[in-house]
Amino acid sequence: MTTPFPLLRLPRLALFPVFEQMEEREIIAFSLLSKRAHNLSKSLRKLSATSIKLTVEKDSHHLTAYFKYRGAVGPLFYSNSTAYQYLVFQNETISREKVGLSVSEWIERIQDVTNCKSLKRVDLRGPPRLDICDALSSLKNISELYIHPGCPNSFAKKALEILSPVTTEINIWKIPFENRDEFSTFLMSNLNFLNFDSHGFSRFYFDSHGFSGFDLDDFLVTNALKVRLEEFVFFARVVSQFFTNWFHSKRKSRLEHLSLVTIGDINETCLPETLNAIPYPRDQERTFFYSKQLDTPSKTFSGGYDIERTDGKKATIVFVPPGDGGLTFFDFYVWP
Repeated sequence: MTTPFPLLRLPRLALFPVFEQMEEREIIAFSLLSKRAHNLSKSLRKLSATSIKLTVEKDSHHLTAYFKYRGAVGPLFYSNSTAYQYLVFQNETISREKVGLSVSEWIERIQDVTNCKSLKRVDLRGPPRLDICDALSSLKNISELYIHPGCPNSFAKKALEILSPVTTEINIWKIPFENRDEFSTFLMSNLNFLNFDSHGFSRFYFDSHGFSGFDLDDFLVTNALKVRLEEFVFFARVVSQFFTNWFHSKRKSRLEHLSLVTIGDINETCLPETLNAIPYPRDQERTFFYSKQLDTPSKTFSGGYDIERTDGKKATIVFVPPGDGGLTFFDFYVWP
């Protein structure tokens, strides 16, 4: 029979060397036992996670805390680079029923003990076993939100409604909206960076009949500062029509950068004559600065074609020829 060791009865000075020998995962697990254990964990051992990621999968969720490499690590650590180590902390590790923590409190306590004020990333991969929406509502600042194909539409829409106002970057592998009106409402949110990846979609073609309920022209109304459409196939006539519609549009949009990574050769032949596009010297570089801090503070490029609307709004279109992978990069900059 093993007698439990009365750790909390030790004098404070005796606790310091004990906590110094504990792994990060042990400190975090100990901090969840009670408020006293949590306060001791914070005062006796200063942890400093570089970032924390929340992953919601089918019937489970877990946090991944990243720490700078310190040498030997415990069995729950796995190396993801030469500079960092990370641990996965599952919600089942400590029974929430026993410690009386809600999911929100569980996340908050791990953030607090690791001195990580905000989540770096939230990955939604499947339906949660618990109602995690209350926990999502408690999050104040998120760098990246990922909506994966396995996430149910109802949960994805609710998560976007809750997290869009506090998220810097949204990456989507599926469109959870039922119609174009819902999608347009979402696009008109004041987002910073919105990325669509074609790998989660059943078809990769934009055409005049739309794609999964929307088409390229829907991005004329977006209030996202930067939109990236990755590895879709665009017909040249659709791209040309998009340019024409933007040129004649009188809508006010926050869009500053539309980035396309497309399978197929899209080039300057897509530019309609009505744009009066003026080529910029290929041997001269210029820098585009976003009006807000995004994933990159600026973009430097050479060449391109400048256009100007009757309202004075200026834009630049830059084409990059297909590389070895057959992908064409196309950037549309709207100067702030």
